[in-house]
Amino acid sequence: MSIVSEDGRWQQLTLGLFRQSPASFETFLAGTNGEALRAVTAWATLPDSPWCLFLWGPSGVGKSHLLQAALRAVDQRDASCIYLPLREARQHSAELLEGLDSLSAVGLDDLDAIAGDPVWEEAVFTLYNAMQATGRRLIVSADCSPQTLGLLLPDLRSRLSAALVYHIENLNDEDKAQALIGAAARRGIALPEAVARYLLRRLPRDWAGLNAALDRLDAVSLSAGRPLTVPFAREVLVLPD
Repeated sequence: MSIVSEDGRWQQLTLGLFRQSPASFETFLAGTNGEALRAVTAWATLPDSPWCLFLWGPSGVGKSHLLQAALRAVDQRDASCIYLPLREARQHSAELLEGLDSLSAVGLDDLDAIAGDPVWEEAVFTLYNAMQATGRRLIVSADCSPQTLGLLLPDLRSRLSAALVYHIENLNDEDKAQALIGAAARRGIALPEAVARYLLRRLPRDWAGLNAALDRLDAVSLSAGRPLTVPFAREVLVLPD
């Protein structure tokens, strides 16, 4: 996903996408969010699916993961797209959004970061209308629903409320353990339930951190030829007893 304007204004904001393991639909720990996962997958792969999605929920539930996975799927079809984290983008001018409607797909992460800023809200509103008019695709995330986000611009709130809206829920411990075991299985890793529960007790419960831990355990267990056990996970990840 290397969309860069002539003056390089988008490049800095997209670099963070490549600092972590690539997000994918397969590595998203869906649990009770299966319907949302299917909708995002359809948005990225099926031209006749709804053009605008709005995902909301608390920090750490995987909204950024889903946006990045969706845009990577679009990118793999050789379509132009960009992932724009608005919490970082707000450090720049709202003019950053100009011209994005020429791309096939745009992901605006953390819309709550610009809620209440009339200049940024107007820029997002303009981008929304331009992408809708030209048949482009938009996916947005925030920590609240469009109606409770605190947007100053009524028309923007109305437009986003008309999108396909999904609440990304935080999973309970049982669902998280089973989702973690399933994510490990898709990597070809046999993750015992005891190890999954140990990881959930000892690690931050955001999906990025859990996926990074699985990547590390997978690499080390493969090279060491050792099964995944609690002592092995503690040793590899340098976790407390």
